[in-house]
Amino acid sequence: MPAVRSAWLVAVVVAVLSTCGRTDLVKYEVLPPAPVDAGRDAGGDGGRDAGSDGGFDAGVVDAGTKPCLEGRFTLAPATPVVVLVLDKSGSMNEALPGAVSKWTALRTSLRATLPSVDRTMELGLLLYPVSPMQACSSFVRPNPEPALGQVATILMTLDGTTPAGGTPTADALQAAVNSLQGRRTGSTARALVLATDGVPNCNYALDPRTCFCVMAPCTAAECVDDDRSVDRVSAAADAGIPTYVIGIEAPGAVFTQALDRMAVAGGRPLPGAKRYYSATSATELSQAFSSIRDQVARCTFLTSSVPNATGSIRVEANGVVIPFDPSGQSGWSWTDRPNGELVFRGASCTQVMGQALRLEALVACGAP
Repeated sequence: MPAVRSAWLVAVVVAVLSTCGRTDLVKYEVLPPAPVDAGRDAGGDGGRDAGSDGGFDAGVVDAGTKPCLEGRFTLAPATPVVVLVLDKSGSMNEALPGAVSKWTALRTSLRATLPSVDRTMELGLLLYPVSPMQACSSFVRPNPEPALGQVATILMTLDGTTPAGGTPTADALQAAVNSLQGRRTGSTARALVLATDGVPNCNYALDPRTCFCVMAPCTAAECVDDDRSVDRVSAAADAGIPTYVIGIEAPGAVFTQALDRMAVAGGRPLPGAKRYYSATSATELSQAFSSIRDQVARCTFLTSSVPNATGSIRVEANGVVIPFDPSGQSGWSWTDRPNGELVFRGASCTQVMGQALRLEALVACGAP
């Protein structure tokens, strides 16, 4: 990362922190590079990146590209396949206004929002990091893997979890995407929901002398790992797997650029200045999860015909055209065009959820 980041950070003077993953800024001093197995992660892999930056799992099942057939086609509701990627770093023990911890607020919000989709949404859970002894490591697979009827298991797992450790967001995202790569079928809509209270870290390849750091003293493990995390969600979105980003934060959090960048790269940003779902209470977390749940579960559809490169498509609700909006703020946009997967956003999503509409796609095929 450019050295200018650390120079800017040193000019900011706030309290020194003792837990990982916060969005507060701190003044820090640079320490000499430490061995990989030193620092906060004394566990099995020493905090190394268990994945590869070179892409996702090879040899995955793929539904291929749907054909271009001219005519009018009824849009079919997609079966959502979603992995919840949840930050359980040590700072999730911190209190939100009202003395409720971030972790308790997260559990409360999921208990309120998940049961209604237990039999209609395939849900999986990936918590990170692994443990206090592997504080910079992520699990390599969700547990449980996405399936129907998993809500009780997920809630029980959350109730039995105590937050601790760092914030290896990039590795957790990679593991979640790997699990979804083999779930691409002609009837599914895949997505990640990332809920975190701070910036990514735990990348031992970064240089503490030049990186942007949010912990004191600065080591490679505490360097902000935003670029790699943004690359991961961007690659996932390109593969047809969008990421919804929820920031669990105390009022007045000042370092939120990484969350904004991930939200934009993930393909599901909010309109306005703040691009991620910001939550400072259990109520706001429930609202965020409800909004995301409804977009994935009730506003994502599939067409059985996809226009070719020179063709066209018009989406209608009861004969009225719904505009195409590639920005994803309103109207409809593609999630996975080769698979015929599209999503309604904003007022169009509300309209689709609130009424029994005849949703159709009028497809024309151009010259090959």
